Amino acid sequence: MNYLVTGLICSGKSTFLDIAKKYSFDTIKSDDIVSNLYNNPSVVHEIEKHLDIERNQNNLKAIVKELFFASKKNREIIEAIFHPIVHEMITDSLDINQNLMVELPPIVNNYDLFQKYKSIYIHATREIRIGRFNKCNNNDSSYFDKINDIQSDFKLIKEACDLVICNDDDTDTLNKHFEKGIIKK
Repeated sequence: MNYLVTGLICSGKSTFLDIAKKYSFDTIKSDDIVSNLYNNPSVVHEIEKHLDIERNQNNLKAIVKELFFASKKNREIIEAIFHPIVHEMITDSLDINQNLMVELPPIVNNYDLFQKYKSIYIHATREIRIGRFNKCNNNDSSYFDKINDIQSDFKLIKEACDLVICNDDDTDTLNKHFEKGIIKK
């Protein structure tokens, strides 16, 4: 069986996907798809054209990240470039695979996918997520808040998901969903 996996920043999506691999699931992270799209010349051209970025920038990913957080308009442009391609790749993968888990952020642009496919929402309290973020990242602490703000539609997404898993404890809690057969291959 295939599943979409979502949750707020540092809720445990990556850990959940790592556990899923042990139970013979293939996994895809939407962030990895986006990272690979920076190698696609037509995507790069669209980014440079619509965001008015000088051609052949060495650090295009960093520039786009900065622009993404700079304004809602920039975010909409970037999402309009990436999301249709990412959604098509995910849909194609889900249609041809079995035992696949795909991680997606809990944003409204992904809502239709969460309604169409079996989905799992990984929940963790803000305090737990901040602790995980600070433990694993040396990023600017405002990054957590920026991502959290962008994922403000998470309640709508959470309600659309078939299963909500609380991940305030340790990884054994996530493992139990596989062991008990709640998540099926």
